[in-house]
Amino acid sequence: MNLKQQGLKIFFVFLALFFTPFFTYADQLENLKNERGNLQNNIAELEAKITEYQKNLDSKRGEITSLKNEISSINTQISKLNLDIKKTENQIYLTRLNIEETQTDIEKTQLSIGEKQEVLGSILRELRKFDEESLLERALKYKTLTEAVKQTEHLDSLQKKMNDVLKDTRVLKNNLENKEVDLKENKIELENKNAQLSVQKSAQQQEKTRKDTVLKVTKGQEQIYQTLLNQVEQQQADLLSRLAKIEEQILVEKNFVSYFQAGTIPKAGTKIFAWPQDNIKVTQNFGMTKYAKRGAYGGQGHNGLDMSAGLASPIKAAAGGKVVAKGLEACQNYVRPSCNGYWGNWIAIQHPGGLVTLYSHMSKISNRSVGDELTVGDVIGYEGASGNVTGSHLHFSVFTEFFTYKDPKTGDLRVSYNYGKTLNPLDYL
Repeated sequence: MNLKQQGLKIFFVFLALFFTPFFTYADQLENLKNERGNLQNNIAELEAKITEYQKNLDSKRGEITSLKNEISSINTQISKLNLDIKKTENQIYLTRLNIEETQTDIEKTQLSIGEKQEVLGSILRELRKFDEESLLERALKYKTLTEAVKQTEHLDSLQKKMNDVLKDTRVLKNNLENKEVDLKENKIELENKNAQLSVQKSAQQQEKTRKDTVLKVTKGQEQIYQTLLNQVEQQQADLLSRLAKIEEQILVEKNFVSYFQAGTIPKAGTKIFAWPQDNIKVTQNFGMTKYAKRGAYGGQGHNGLDMSAGLASPIKAAAGGKVVAKGLEACQNYVRPSCNGYWGNWIAIQHPGGLVTLYSHMSKISNRSVGDELTVGDVIGYEGASGNVTGSHLHFSVFTEFFTYKDPKTGDLRVSYNYGKTLNPLDYL
């Protein structure tokens, strides 16, 4: 076989290996991309409708002082959850398509790597065959100097081809590693979306139950509703006043269930925390707000920041840290508004340096246990209306000194309100 024939053989082996499977992969990827594009359009349409519902809910929030507005708000919330569920179902399907596409990409890349290795093997076998020839064999092999020069040029070409293939292989392996990371992230996203879908469906049922409960408790009468609102607010104020005195005693006696204190307090304006929710609306600021001045917090200021991204939306760790405490009960407003000291379902995270962040009123806490290590952005729960609230939201506090204790009257686990030892979250977000 002459040099030209040897070169053509390697070339055709490469072509046969390279092109046969790739038509199938190309078709698969094209179909997946088309399907993904359609899903993304559907999700965009749902998001536009959801945004309108959320604006409606935000505008109603300040008006929930009558039974009519309360029922109207619940109905709007249920309608929005219908769309949220459809959107999440589409996002789950989209994520599955992304996983399928990434897996197809991985298979395609692995095949490419195998093909490159096959070409390398062919080149190396030919080079090895040349190396095994003695000088005498080479001298006798070529009849003319021209043939010897052509062989040298061919060997140089093989060496260059080998270097190019090695370089391409390194690029492919790097791409493969990146795709494997993408696949892992997509699988985590799928798990999170499935969990969110479950919470949304549960929240939808809870809102329906809440509506029935409000109408049952008030008998559909505005006067009873107003009395209920006043009673709940007064009960909360009385409880927090009583707990403030207990906390003073707890601090003296150091009778804590758990206690955490920060070291050096970061200077205001140091952006150490990420927002725990996306696309939020602040519903109550830190300090002596209008609501706090009414005595709702036992004469103290509001010790955190209230925000809302929508019922059942994910709540994320504002920074890396460790879960140090949580309160989880079957909380539902108007049934047990005093649940967990009016905080509802809550979780506390201590961060490097000692600051503790508190997240409360959640509809559900993710599968997080005390002692679990978290990174910023980890989903820790979902927005809800547990405890005493006028609408779904997240209460987010930053403590320089945080403790939990047992209520001497009931034995329930309590979170320190400790307004004097909290920071304005806006100074650090």
